[in-house]
Parts: sequence; C-alpha cells; structure tokens
Amino acid sequence: MKESDHIENVNWELLARFLSDEASDAEKEEVERWTGQSAENLNRLKSAGDIMQKARLYYHTRKFDPAAAWEKLETEMNKPVGKIGMETHVFHFSLRRRLMRVAASVLLALMLGFVGFYIGNRQQKTAVFTEVISTEKQVLHGITLPDGTVVTLNCNSKLNYPARFSGKYRKVSIEGEAFFEVKPDASKPFVIHAGHAQIKVLGTSFNVSARPGDRTVEVTVESGRVQVRCPDWAQQSGGELILVPGEKGVLIYANKQLVKSVNENPNVIAWKTHDLVFEQTPLKEVVQILGNVYLTEIQLSDPALNQLLLTAHFDNQSIDFILEVIRLTFNLELSAEKGQYFLTAAKVNPLKTKP
Repeated sequence: MKESDHIENVNWELLARFLSDEASDAEKEEVERWTGQSAENLNRLKSAGDIMQKARLYYHTRKFDPAAAWEKLETEMNKPVGKIGMETHVFHFSLRRRLMRVAASVLLALMLGFVGFYIGNRQQKTAVFTEVISTEKQVLHGITLPDGTVVTLNCNSKLNYPARFSGKYRKVSIEGEAFFEVKPDASKPFVIHAGHAQIKVLGTSFNVSARPGDRTVEVTVESGRVQVRCPDWAQQSGGELILVPGEKGVLIYANKQLVKSVNENPNVIAWKTHDLVFEQTPLKEVVQILGNVYLTEIQLSDPALNQLLLTAHFDNQSIDFILEVIRLTFNLELSAEKGQYFLTAAKVNPLKTKP
C-alpha cells in the first residue's frame, strides 16, 4: 500500500480483508509495512477496525435475520419436487455456495462503503482550518503556515489556511491585506484566493491587498514571479497576468479588467516595514500614508497645508519622531489628543512682528 495524504488512495478493500482475517500472508505483510510507515497509517487501521466492528453490530441489530433467511431459503430448496436426482442435489448445493459468496460480497461491499464514507466524511468535517484575524489597530507579524511560508497580516484583515496542505496545491484565502514570503516548492504551487482573484506562485514574496470595500485586488511583487488570474473571467482576453519584481497587477471589478503596470509607490509595504520614502509628496498624502502605517489619525487643520511638499526618508522611526520632523520642516504646531494628532499653522506672535 502507498502512503498518501488522501483518503481515497487508501486501499480499504485490503484493510477490510486484513481486519476480517481473510488476507493472505503477503497481504498481511503489506498492511504491516504500511502501518509501520507512520502513526497516521496505524491510526487509520485502528479507526477502520473500530468502524467495521460498529458496522457488524449495526447489521446484527437490524430486524433482518440472515440466519432465518438462509434457513427459509434452504427449506424451500430442499422441498421435494417429484423425483430428485443426484444432479439436482449438486445443483442446489452449488447454488447455495454461490449465494453465500454473493451475500458475503454484498456485506463486505456495504461495510467497505460504510468505512470509506464514514472516515472520509468525518475527515472533511473535522478538517482543521486556522482563521487569523487582525483588529483595526493591529498588524500581525510572523504567521508561519504549515509549509514554512511566512505571512504578515495588515490591520483589519483575515487569513484562512489548513492545518496541513494536501492535494496538488497549497491553498489559502485572504480578506484585507497581507505580505507573503512563500516557501519554494515547485511540486506544489501556492495559491491564494483573494476576492475574485486567484494568485499562484511557486516561491516568492509579494503583497496582496483585497479589501472588500475597495472593489479591486492589488498584487505587488517584490521577488520571484506571480500569476494573477480571475477564474470567473477565464474566457475573456487579458484574464491572466504574469508579474515580476517591481510590477503591480490590479484586478478591477467594475469593468472586469486585469491591469499590469510598474509599481511607482515606494511605500506599498511600508505598513509592514515602516520604511517610508517621500519624494516631493503632498503633505495631505503623507499624513494619509502615516495614518495607515501607524494605525492612527492625523489631521491638518488648514487646507492650505495639504499642498506642502515633503522629501524625506524614515527607516523604522516612531510616529512621534516623524511628525516632529514635519513640524520643524514646515514651521507648524503639533498637538495630540486621545490618540489623534493635529498639525496646524504656527501662530504669529504680534510682539515679534516688525513695526
């Protein structure tokens, strides 16, 4: 028997013969070798044994009485019908043996079906999935999946993955935003379901943003190659993209399009790294980015401040440090209240004004 992660690949017929003490010596050795390969295989054999015992008890307690049925059948078969010769007796005996074999085969098939259905159904119901949810003020770092893939989950996001990857693909789903560092495995591609998008990789790092309210899915690649497609739009041209480092793919729900472009946003994963780059960036955009990265609210009191242009690089600095730099750069006033920051234009001191 071949060890497998899939219930359908287990040789239940051989296990049934083994448990019913009908297996040949070679088959018994095969089962013993298989159970010795892993604790999981041994547990499957034990589970099959328990279920077959329950199946025997089930059929035993049914109103149908096999012994009585055989007795009735034998009585009918042995009723004298005129002159019965030796050939007739032989025929009856042969028929009885054939019927017994058929009945035994039917019972075995029913038991095998019961075992396979029960175990398969039970495994589906008890399959363990992990759901990781981040709050509005929380970024979760270092989520390690069963294959060694590491995920960073942005705030207000949800990640679902199985306790064990089985089948041809490593499948997970994401709502919100996450950064994936996928463990390479060419034999089992990593597949992410994000909204209407399906993202397939072998081993790479990339960012996925799939917030339900945005009506778009964005994938930005840092390393490796990523395939982005929408199975619902498979018949349309342009329904698939291949992205390489530095590229971004956007799935737009409104017009059912996949658009590829060069990523020109240096802060796309700043929420994860806190490495911020601003090049002549309007202050309005700066405070929006800072609010998303540091999960806080920053307000500009005067619309005239929106168009101030900031050029700066902050590498893992605190929000207080960054706002202090902005205050000094543009001669502003900074205040904080209940977790919110306020930037206002500095008041002119009339005592310092020249006559």
